[in-house]
Amino acid sequence: MGEVPEPVDLPAFRIARYPVTNAEYYRFVEASGHRRPDHWLRDGRYPPERAGHPVVFTSWEDAVAYTQWLGARLPTEAEWEKAARGEDGRLYPWGNEFVAENCNTSESGTDGTQSVDAHPGGASPYGVMDMAGNVWEWTATFYAEGEDWRVLKGGAWDYKGLKDARCANRVYFRPAFRNNAVGFRCCWDLT
Repeated sequence: MGEVPEPVDLPAFRIARYPVTNAEYYRFVEASGHRRPDHWLRDGRYPPERAGHPVVFTSWEDAVAYTQWLGARLPTEAEWEKAARGEDGRLYPWGNEFVAENCNTSESGTDGTQSVDAHPGGASPYGVMDMAGNVWEWTATFYAEGEDWRVLKGGAWDYKGLKDARCANRVYFRPAFRNNAVGFRCCWDLT
């Protein structure tokens, strides 16, 4: 794990194959009354053409509320990175060379998110998709001890893939932060 790879032992876990989509998050909003993301339509629904896109404008608190509602949790930074890079310490989920077609980053020239299954060539060694680009993903990990900031992984559609979509790269934001390039995925313990 990390820029200079260090071995980390992890208990068994399961991670979602894709980030949480607008369609999935909508079911949560309808069932729980939780606040809807800022980019949704005035009628409270997501734009129909974005059903399979990762939900964005979700804070860390929103992500935790969703995962708890589902009986899941957010992955730790170590779990997220393991699912992305496998056991061989690869730089990107698909290997050690950047391939723009394998992810939605600024090199793609898009002006927003894409469907979570739009880049099948970007699969990790475990078949986990969309771990490079599209959206930064919240993790359960604090950036530093005694701080409120949380680690996010994966890069996003408006960031440089060569640098920001590397499996070991990390950024951090306060838990209340929301924008159009931040989403999340679910994780479960296997015990």
